Amino acid sequence: MAHSHDATGFAESPPQSPKPTDGDEVTITRTPLRHGGWLGYGEDGLYVKRDEKVKVRDEDIARITLRTIEWDLVVMSLLLVGVGGYVVATRNPLVGVGFAVAGLLSLYRTYRKRYALSVHIEHEPTPLTVYPDHPKRCHERLADRIE
Repeated sequence: MAHSHDATGFAESPPQSPKPTDGDEVTITRTPLRHGGWLGYGEDGLYVKRDEKVKVRDEDIARITLRTIEWDLVVMSLLLVGVGGYVVATRNPLVGVGFAVAGLLSLYRTYRKRYALSVHIEHEPTPLTVYPDHPKRCHERLADRIE
């Protein structure tokens, strides 16, 4: 199945049914997610396909936010690496290496979660968070669509 891509990273897909129970065909414009799956929107809502397909109606979306990176975790991770280096140089090399490795793992995990696009849904306690390949363009398109 071929998809035509535009310059913003979204792919135009052929008509497909959003749910097996729907009888109407809906065209979904979609973009891939970094960790597998896709995020798309149709005429009546937003769709997320990871393990299973989730549909959020446009009227249920309260707001859409884009978080670049969690700077507090970046700073704490770098401090942990620094403490590890200090402990390696002055005290116990094995314990220092442990601190440094823990800091580097935390930094890597924080980096993987950069540019989180969160869709805040009315009457839901936690937002739907995804990591699109082109987060800024995706946020702009979805924000314009929801307003």
